Amino acid sequence: MAGRLNTAARETIAAPTATSDKWKIDSNPFKDMDPVFLAISRLRRQKLDESIAVSTGLLSHNAFDQQVWWVKCRALTNKNWIDDAEMEEEGLAEVLMDDNATSSLPRPGTSLNRPQTNAAGPSPAVRPTSNSGRPMSGFAR
Repeated sequence: MAGRLNTAARETIAAPTATSDKWKIDSNPFKDMDPVFLAISRLRRQKLDESIAVSTGLLSHNAFDQQVWWVKCRALTNKNWIDDAEMEEEGLAEVLMDDNATSSLPRPGTSLNRPQTNAAGPSPAVRPTSNSGRPMSGFAR
């Protein structure tokens, strides 16, 4: 972490500013700003290319500055980010060929509106009852 506190290298990186006459504004408003803070600020404002450029300049003087490495890696990661939400869109083929789609017609024998008339065997709605009128379970007691 010795490279992290090396402020002399950071001060030499500061971009030279063009001084102008009294009626013009200075071309570099960030001349007195710490370059690491400038790189972090540009990273937060999603100016990723500018953040990478400042970080690369800092790392050319001190390659052991871990804070600058983090800023540069974070900016490169955000720049090459792939949003997975865009890949989730279904095409026409997936919608039409969906195996989990519900059928518009019920399966035979499952409708509750009317019992099926051509079913073989006794209807499941009619169960044998005991002498007391309760349905029989099928188990002998």
